[in-house]
Amino acid sequence: MRDEEPEQRPADGRGRSRARGGQHRAARRGRPGRPGGRNASYAVAEALLMAAVSPALPGLAHLRAGRIRLGGALLAAQAVLLTAAALAFAHLRPLFLQLSVRPGWLTAAMACSVVLAALWALLIVHSYLVLAPAGLSPPWRLAGGTTVSVLCLLVIVPPLTVAHYGHLQRDLVDSVFADGPAPPAAQAGGTRAPAPAPGGASPDRDPWAGVPRLNVLLLGGDADTGRPGVRTDSMTLASVDTGTGDTVLLSLPRNLQHVPVWSDGRRVPYPADGLLNAVYGLGTDRPDLLAGGGRAVRDPGAELLKRTVSHILGLPVPYYVMVDMRSFRQIVDAVGGVRVCVAEPVPVPRSQVPAGVLRPGCRTLTGREALWYGRSRTGSSDYVRMGRQKCLLWALARQAGPLTVLRSFQRLTEVFKESVGTDLPQRLLPALVDLSAKIRDADVRSLQFVPPVVSPGRPDYAAIRRMAARALRDGTGPDRGARPLPVLADGCG
Repeated sequence: MRDEEPEQRPADGRGRSRARGGQHRAARRGRPGRPGGRNASYAVAEALLMAAVSPALPGLAHLRAGRIRLGGALLAAQAVLLTAAALAFAHLRPLFLQLSVRPGWLTAAMACSVVLAALWALLIVHSYLVLAPAGLSPPWRLAGGTTVSVLCLLVIVPPLTVAHYGHLQRDLVDSVFADGPAPPAAQAGGTRAPAPAPGGASPDRDPWAGVPRLNVLLLGGDADTGRPGVRTDSMTLASVDTGTGDTVLLSLPRNLQHVPVWSDGRRVPYPADGLLNAVYGLGTDRPDLLAGGGRAVRDPGAELLKRTVSHILGLPVPYYVMVDMRSFRQIVDAVGGVRVCVAEPVPVPRSQVPAGVLRPGCRTLTGREALWYGRSRTGSSDYVRMGRQKCLLWALARQAGPLTVLRSFQRLTEVFKESVGTDLPQRLLPALVDLSAKIRDADVRSLQFVPPVVSPGRPDYAAIRRMAARALRDGTGPDRGARPLPVLADGCG
């Protein structure tokens, strides 16, 4: 018996240390003889707590379990990734915004979000397993497994939400914006679309080089439930200085007559008493008025109206954006209403607004109230409501901040896909995202071609062209004329 004693004792100090370490780990993981006792409950609680914090502090559970290398590697990787992400967001934020409208990058972001969700779930499970005590009784195993499952479900929600938003954004871009070359009108009149940088967006390249102004025709259609056909009752050319973001809005009245309908360098026969707001319907019914029967454009009606407005104003009109009444109402409701200051009582049908009038004062209008605030001309005129319409658009653009849009993102994407039409190409979107930031902080000035400036019954189109050219020359930039155009915000309260 004495000959066997040396084999039962540690051979040296390192052996004794390993023996004590093994006993310590065994005690921490729970003894088989007491799986449901106080030690087991404490160990399970500790393992679950470490698993819960592992997505924020990966490797902490592994360090606690004695896996120093793996735990240190996970913490170091987390620190490097967070530092790189913070630096990238601080210095490349405009680039991230531009990439948010590129379908390819959105797909990559969706895939990365799904992978991140899976990695976080696996990290939680593994963090629990390295600390969970051995020999747990069935109730404790069930409690631990259930809690870990709940933690996994909670932690994958944020990255999967990001993936869902990425899917919605990509679907919106693919559905609403044209994918292909710019329309022929974009190359006319010296205003062209910026050429995309090779290999994608480049922060060192000016996308608006050689493009001093971007002109976009903003159309408000009267299509709604119970109203067949489309008439463009709101027609405004937004001309944006691509260097400063200063914008001039040139608004044409719906009842303009003797309209020089224009297509492919020639005048199209049109009744003298025909109104400007009916040109869209003519183009829709007669796509043969466009070269190739209108097959090369998304919306023949909008294309014919673009060419006509371009001829009237003497300015290139490469793109349009069209929103109908129904979608405008839904957009306002989706963002929680729009706050405007009503200067004078606005009569509206009682079937639409129970009070039958929008009373003076500053208030938040619902989608239906906002629609009729911009649409009503009872007791006023087309020209008064044109001003209200521009104020509505200005207020909506100012109040729809990032958090508001994010909160209503899914509903807004559904509305845009159904009711917004445009021929803006996808390749132009990154440059537009950068330009929109300039517009938000710049002056927006307005010129309406209404009486007494213009007589809609017998308009002087040569004078309209001169006024439009002077408005762009004097209405923006540091050297504005002696009588600059009024700032839109000053007249909208």
